[in-house]
Amino acid sequence: MEDRVRMWRSEDEPRALLMAGRTSRYSIEPRAEYVFGVVAGQPMRARRAGRTHLVRPGQLVAWDPSSAHSGTAVGSEPWTSRLMLVELADLNDLVSDPEGEPLLDVAFPDPVVTDAELVAEFVRLHRALEYTATRLERDERLAQWLEKLVGRAAASRRPRRTLRDRDNAALRRAFEYLAEQPQRNVGLQELATVAGIGKFRLIRLIRDRTGLPPHALQLAHRLRMARRLLEAGESVAAVAASTGFADQSHLHRHFQRSLGFTPGEYRRRMARGLR
Repeated sequence: MEDRVRMWRSEDEPRALLMAGRTSRYSIEPRAEYVFGVVAGQPMRARRAGRTHLVRPGQLVAWDPSSAHSGTAVGSEPWTSRLMLVELADLNDLVSDPEGEPLLDVAFPDPVVTDAELVAEFVRLHRALEYTATRLERDERLAQWLEKLVGRAAASRRPRRTLRDRDNAALRRAFEYLAEQPQRNVGLQELATVAGIGKFRLIRLIRDRTGLPPHALQLAHRLRMARRLLEAGESVAAVAASTGFADQSHLHRHFQRSLGFTPGEYRRRMARGLR
């Protein structure tokens, strides 16, 4: 996003990255993230996977991580929006339930939602995530809104096979290994050895569970850590070195593609807006 956009992430609420402001264009290639938003003022035109969507003021957009998406102003007037980016791993933590399926399997084939109640509740949620004092209330509001969105937005779930206990344990070991050391240049055989299964089976299992190949999952972890370090005020050079990117330009390229901002822009905006 560009123009007058502020962004923030509450200190005790790391799950949602919030943005609000006016912009005339944006482009995002998600890395295991969902993006939700409400448009106001002027309409905007969004494109994803070869389809064009006209988003009018008062409508909600729900972008799952399946494809890149971009938006441009209709005419010359920028639009106003509130956006919330929720990382896939945290979605699983927030709304997984032993008695139900995790939200990370949800897809939104029709991302434009017209539901006045959902829109109003999203705006209240967005404000609460910025200002409400307790983490418990923030988690509760976010989980309840996500549950209602899935129930009302005709969302579909990716088909998943029932995994054996051995496969579940292997996935857990592989996920933890990548998450705990995103800066390392981990090879496929090394990851498979840690997981305790064959490398080709590991690729299939990770794709089935996350929709991502192992290298894209590792990139998602690296970008997530990079955002945290930039929010803490680390320099772009230091962040690139500590998160496994070859150099600053490598971080710059992937960061801008995934979020629409350069690392330096993100750092400056978060310094102004962080609560």
